[in-house]
Amino acid sequence: MRVPLRPRDIVALITVGVFAIAASGTHVVRSGETLGSIAQRNGTTVQALVDANGIANPNLIMAGTTLKIPGGGAAPSSSAAATHTVRSGDTLASIAARYGTTVSALASANGIANPNLIVVGRSLQVQGTARPVTTGAPSAPSSGGKQLAGQRHTVQYGDTIAGIAGRYGIRTADLVAWNGLVDGKIYATTRLVLFNPGSLPAIGGSTSTPGGTHVVQSGQTLGSIAGRYGVSASSIAKANGITNPNRIRIGQTLTIPGSTGSGGGGFVCPVPGSTFFNDWGFPRSGGRSHAGTDLFAPRGTPVRAPASGLVEIATGSIGGKQFRLTTSSGTKMYGSHLDAFGKTGQVNAGDVIGTVGDTGNARGSRPHLHFEVHPSGSAVNPFPLLYSSC
Repeated sequence: MRVPLRPRDIVALITVGVFAIAASGTHVVRSGETLGSIAQRNGTTVQALVDANGIANPNLIMAGTTLKIPGGGAAPSSSAAATHTVRSGDTLASIAARYGTTVSALASANGIANPNLIVVGRSLQVQGTARPVTTGAPSAPSSGGKQLAGQRHTVQYGDTIAGIAGRYGIRTADLVAWNGLVDGKIYATTRLVLFNPGSLPAIGGSTSTPGGTHVVQSGQTLGSIAGRYGVSASSIAKANGITNPNRIRIGQTLTIPGSTGSGGGGFVCPVPGSTFFNDWGFPRSGGRSHAGTDLFAPRGTPVRAPASGLVEIATGSIGGKQFRLTTSSGTKMYGSHLDAFGKTGQVNAGDVIGTVGDTGNARGSRPHLHFEVHPSGSAVNPFPLLYSSC
């Protein structure tokens, strides 16, 4: 007598069939799946899936589609697990990139309902390689080789800066300079340029200040005071014999040393006290990559003109409230997702030109300033400027 299949038996058979297909190098997309979850399950990357299947929009895949899994696509029997304690400035995206997993996987594993809201100090369960991609020991710049105009390399686990440079026959020092890798880290899925996109600008309109004094107000930090005057926090600490930069008193009179601007010849940190990391080149929808650096700070934190120049403002559906600052040398700097506008027209470095927010397509995310630098049309990585001045 033939026993009819129950619905749960059918589901089990379908599931077995999908695993069998996946193990043979293909995967049938099911409802609710993303390229990120499929990549993690099959031990590959989103970019590898995109390349293998000619996918134009990684955020749009249809249930029932059969995907080719690069490298055979056998699903790993297990993957290393780890925990990560959330630090100030962390986002699920930065944590996912560090450990080789996805935002959705982190949210699912930790019961996070709102991926844009994570609490500092919380321990997250991470399923992935449980280690960041490291640069490895830097090698001496190689001789010879040529830059590959317009080409990019998507960082994979196990990559090192020296290894990538050697693979394409370019100098390690050039790869570092072209991608602003001054902190010695690279992250999986980052798209590194293999050509010189343009040099970081020598910022025009130097912000020479004669020095003076400043009376500390409620809510101010040494960093915010430094940004206002275009000097470094360490120079103020040194001028005033401050051993602990985190301890200044309301009403305290500080000596402000004279300066010609901090970092990059006249460049001032646009959001003093913010947290950020080198997220230049991170993948975005539609095959794009991140063309700037996100500086995270509480909503309403003052955004200061990073250099002297002409400030124009606009509002758009993607960038929200935005500013464009053009220096005397022609360099353009863009800031997006402002909560409110500040001074416009001709400004001096350090003037308040807005406040940090989440307008545009950043609505609901952690408030931040998306910041870009364009010396001659194309964007360059602003991280080295921010690293030296913030």
